[in-house]
Amino acid sequence: MDFCRTGNRNSSDPGGLLNVPPVPTRPKPWLAESPLHDHSMQMNRSILAALLAALALTSCQQAPPGSDAEDERNPYFRQANKDVADLNYPAAIKQYEKAIAVNPSVVKAYYQIGLLYGDKLGDQISAIYFYQKYLEARPNAAEREEVVAALEKAKTDFSMLQTNSPTQNAAEIAKMSRENVDYKQQIAQLQAALAAKEAQLSQIGGAATPPKATAVVPATPAVQEKKFGTKPVVAKAVPAKTEEPVAKTDIPSVPAATPPAAPTEATAPSGEAKQHTIGKGDTLWKLAKKYYPASLDLNEEIAKLKAANPGLDDRNLKIGTVINIP
Repeated sequence: MDFCRTGNRNSSDPGGLLNVPPVPTRPKPWLAESPLHDHSMQMNRSILAALLAALALTSCQQAPPGSDAEDERNPYFRQANKDVADLNYPAAIKQYEKAIAVNPSVVKAYYQIGLLYGDKLGDQISAIYFYQKYLEARPNAAEREEVVAALEKAKTDFSMLQTNSPTQNAAEIAKMSRENVDYKQQIAQLQAALAAKEAQLSQIGGAATPPKATAVVPATPAVQEKKFGTKPVVAKAVPAKTEEPVAKTDIPSVPAATPPAAPTEATAPSGEAKQHTIGKGDTLWKLAKKYYPASLDLNEEIAKLKAANPGLDDRNLKIGTVINIP
């Protein structure tokens, strides 16, 4: 009998719980006129009514609407939890949505969907939407602070993806500042290296410059005066012969010192091809760049070098080999 919906009801027994048909028993004549018999029957009837009432309340009791217990009893909600455990997040979202469609009071599904979109699938817009739906349905939920924190995190992550957002701009400015410091350090190092190279080239250039003829000119008139007894004409001799090649005068000259590590380069008469002796680290590309600095196509100059030196191989340049420079 369903005591939750049917039964005879009256003012003394509104639930109809005490209207129980009597149990047929065999007559007991010796107890018919005993007062204990009536009292015992009344107690038994009261106990039975209380048990039936408790049973009826237990069978009719349901979880309060809008509670986690009601959410977790939903079969779609339970299936969604299994899909999450199996890392099948899209299927879990579909099951949570079915749970909401069947019973809109299963609002915990909103929170679970938001977590999946925000933490697992990277869809911050959807996560924000479902977090807000949960907070609207359960503003006084026990995990409200946790949901609000997840909502703020999703908003921050979404703003990072937007162009020219304050959060993204701050991150970009910090990144550019770090790169700027690195570039300044690299420029300082390159400038120091360039200054060292210029100083080295200046020293090499100063050592290779031949001395001027005027340094030894004053000794010549004295020698001539002692030897021939004649008086030299200084005004005409010194200025006229300082710009002439050393080979055309009788003045001895000191040979210029050459750099110790620089590759030797054989000179040829004007109008003819130059020659170069292969040194350590030389390549056809470096030679073309050195001898044809104004060329717009170094590959063409390399082809000229190969044509002027048959059998020349860039992969097998031997130190000491003399090649022609057209």
